[in-house]
Amino acid sequence: MFAKKLLGIAILCSIGSMGIASDVNASALGMKPKTGPNEPLGYIIHNPYENAPLTAVVTLNNHEISDVTVTVHAKKGGVPITYPVGDVRIIDEGGVPIFGLYAGYMNKFTIKWTEDGKRKSHEYKMLTPDIDMGFSQKNWAKAPTAEVIKVDPKFKDRLYFVNWTTADSKTGLMMHNNPDAPGAFSWDGVPGYMIFDTAGDIRWYMNPYTTHDSKDYENAGYAMGMNVTDKGNMVWVQGQGWKHMTLMGRMISEHSLPGLYSDASHEGIQIENGNMLIRAARKDYKRSDGMVVNTVRDQIIEVDMNGQLVDTWDLNKILDPMRDAALLSLDAGAVCLNIDINQKGHTSSAEEMANSHLGDIHGVMTGRNWAHVNSVDYDPVDDSIIISSRHQSAVIKIGRDKKVKWILGASRGWTGEFADKVLKPIEDGKLLKCSDAGKCEDTSFDYTWTQHTAYKVDEKGTYTVFDNGDGRFLEQPALPTMKYSRSVEYKIDEDNMTVEQIWEYGKDELGYEGYSPVTSIVKYQADKNSMMSYFASSGLYGLGGGYGNLKMDDTTGKVKSILVEHEYGKTEPAVRIDIHSHAMFATGYRAQVIRAADMLK
Repeated sequence: MFAKKLLGIAILCSIGSMGIASDVNASALGMKPKTGPNEPLGYIIHNPYENAPLTAVVTLNNHEISDVTVTVHAKKGGVPITYPVGDVRIIDEGGVPIFGLYAGYMNKFTIKWTEDGKRKSHEYKMLTPDIDMGFSQKNWAKAPTAEVIKVDPKFKDRLYFVNWTTADSKTGLMMHNNPDAPGAFSWDGVPGYMIFDTAGDIRWYMNPYTTHDSKDYENAGYAMGMNVTDKGNMVWVQGQGWKHMTLMGRMISEHSLPGLYSDASHEGIQIENGNMLIRAARKDYKRSDGMVVNTVRDQIIEVDMNGQLVDTWDLNKILDPMRDAALLSLDAGAVCLNIDINQKGHTSSAEEMANSHLGDIHGVMTGRNWAHVNSVDYDPVDDSIIISSRHQSAVIKIGRDKKVKWILGASRGWTGEFADKVLKPIEDGKLLKCSDAGKCEDTSFDYTWTQHTAYKVDEKGTYTVFDNGDGRFLEQPALPTMKYSRSVEYKIDEDNMTVEQIWEYGKDELGYEGYSPVTSIVKYQADKNSMMSYFASSGLYGLGGGYGNLKMDDTTGKVKSILVEHEYGKTEPAVRIDIHSHAMFATGYRAQVIRAADMLK
């Protein structure tokens, strides 16, 4: 009897599969999404990988298509986004990737494609959720907002990726919060990654809850130093590892740091040989005096895209961790991410720095934040790296042999073999007369001070550096409002060991309004022959005479970042967008130009 029942079930299933019992076949689809009556391709998947809420994929439903172009239509007063999609990318994403949707809006987008030799087109509609980038008692807005000041028509299609650093009440659960503990793991915060268009609308942001977990050692930490790979994907460092993700939010890979390293922040960049350079720290490092410490922001590692260690640069052995010339002039109220208004205007003495506790605090000797490297670049011409060392107020080129090639910075404190590596400033072909504190006579030339980002411009043979401007000439000015920040371009003659300043922006044009004590970037953009600059922490201390009366409940903690883009060589910006913070002391970190066509090809 049991065998007969099984035979009957088998016959029924066979009949259904032949189409005789079509209702059985239909029910087998269960809850599978179905396309509407006027949808020529497949169904839509919103936020397919949960990491990028303003993206979607239009599935193919077995259609074979090619030559795809997508346009996300602008809302009133907005900017449309149009990009081609590579045929392989469509297979890779499992459908047509839709990037650049508005938040909390009934979006319209058009897909054009070729199928069976015919050109086809269809307009879709899709409602998206509102932005959720994390909330805390410090918030006054759900996300940073953009105030568009100026956009030259030639730059209207620009998309600017920006990221912010801030903590919320969900982060910090694993932070040791112990001033006597070594290392920099105390830094944790909700990731603030987003893309603005030139109308000031957010067209992409990263889900902070799926890419960060403050309860997990491997997934805690600030998300910083986002860069674009040769395949058009995103890479960034985050605490104890680094991540590799597509613009659509598909996490290609997540890597832990090699075993002896920790505390990755500020920079993770793919270089010409396909590997990654990452700024990190060392665990259990034995100093010359026998003390074992965790180092702070003074290690450069090279790993392949699988995370395997390739090479290392230990700056404690390459440079001089006892040089204090720049450290003595730092405003202790803002030492990179350490924003401490109780230390406003204070500069540390040599004795204080030599005897201060270990960990992420500015001071001399391995185990303190003596170097604070905040960017790394690579020169394939001579297989060297270029670092920006904030706490040495110096840009330094170092060879694969771990030898210093040149130092761009004031000469004070560089002794022995380093003294011969300091570049000599020139103007109109003549050597300038400069003091050891970096003050040069009868010239517009200036060094960079507590700078962020130093990148080689391969197309021009020059270097761009963001001069934050704290500790200029190795001192603090009489008034805080005398400070300013600059974007600067230098030309370096390595044969003659000279440096010439060929462009700057910010000193006269912005003054104290643009003063950014921490973070920021300037980077050449080859596609439009332009310079993009991000004065990321301008307004951190308010614009009314400094921060002498600032209290934690003052709204002067509302930071205004200034994003500008210049046609090459010009000082009048073609684009200016002011980006206002959404929470107390939420500080802009970096910006990048994003080209959707390159990232979805």
